[in-house]
Amino acid sequence: MTSLPRVTIVTPFLNAEATLGEAIASVQAQTVADWELLLVDDGSTDDSVRIANDVAAADPRIKVLNRPPGSKRGAAAARNAGIEAGSGDLLAFLDADDLYEPHMLRTVLAAADANPEAAMIFGPTTWWYPDGERPDWVEPTDGLAGRLHQPPRLLRRLLLIQNGHVPCTCSVLLRKSAISTVGGFERFDLYEDQALWAKLFLRFPVFVTPVTLARYRQHSGSTSAAAERGVYDRMGKYPARAAFLDWVAQHLQESGLRGFHVRWTLRLARAPYVAPPTIGSRADRLILKIMMWTAKQRRRIRRKLVRASV
Repeated sequence: MTSLPRVTIVTPFLNAEATLGEAIASVQAQTVADWELLLVDDGSTDDSVRIANDVAAADPRIKVLNRPPGSKRGAAAARNAGIEAGSGDLLAFLDADDLYEPHMLRTVLAAADANPEAAMIFGPTTWWYPDGERPDWVEPTDGLAGRLHQPPRLLRRLLLIQNGHVPCTCSVLLRKSAISTVGGFERFDLYEDQALWAKLFLRFPVFVTPVTLARYRQHSGSTSAAAERGVYDRMGKYPARAAFLDWVAQHLQESGLRGFHVRWTLRLARAPYVAPPTIGSRADRLILKIMMWTAKQRRRIRRKLVRASV
C-alpha cells in the first residue's frame, strides 16, 4: 500500500513554457522526497501543458490538473483547486516562474515538527534578478525569525502596519487543517495571498524561520515590476490596498475576533483612504495621529533599507 505524501505542493501555470521546467526541477531537487507536486493548468495555450505532462509521465509524484471549461480562472482559483485535490496534510506553493532552494522542504518540515501548534511556517525569500539588471537581495526578517508568534501579532505588524515583509507565497508551509477552518485563497487583485495570511494570522500561531527558502523571479510580468509602473506599491498607498483593508474590516466583523489593538491598527491602516477621517473623540484623534506618525517613520526606514539592499 502506497503511503500518502506528507506535503502537497501546488503550482499554477499559464503560458509558462520558458520557466515551468526549471520550477519543477527545483522541487525534484529537494533533499526530502516525501512530497507530491500538483501542476494546475489555468488555460495555457503554449507548450506548458506538454512540459507538465512529460514530467508527470516520468515522475509519479507529479500530477497535472486540467481544470474544466467554465471554471474560475486566476492564481487564487488555481491554487484552491490544487488544495482541494491534494493528499498531503501540509501545503506549499510554488509559482511557475519561481524556484525552491534545495533545503526548502527540509527546513519547513523540521520547523513544523518542532512547532506542532503553528498553522503556518514561513521564511525570507531572495528577490532574484536572473538577467542581472539589479543585484539579488534577501528579505530581512526584522527580529521575527526563530520564534513562534501568537495571533494576531503578525496581522497587525506585517499586513496592517506594514512593518516588515509580507511572506512570499513560495516561502510558506501551511497545515491543511487550518485551511479547512478558514477557507483558501480569496479572489483579489494583487492580494489573494495576503487575504489568506490575514485569516491565518488572526487565528493561529505562526513560526518564522531565518533560513532563506526560495527565489522570487523578477521580470516584466512580476508584481514588483508592476510596482515600478505605478500599479502596486507594497509599502505605500494605492487603490488595491484600500479594497484589501475593506475586506479585512468586513472579515473581522463577521468573525467576531476583534480585539482593541486589532481595531486600532486597522483604523490606522485605513486612515489614508478615508476623507474626511471618521475619527470620534479628541482622544481618538490624538491616538490615531501618534500611530500614523509612528507607521510613517517605520515605512520611511523600510523603504531606505529596501533601496540600500538593491
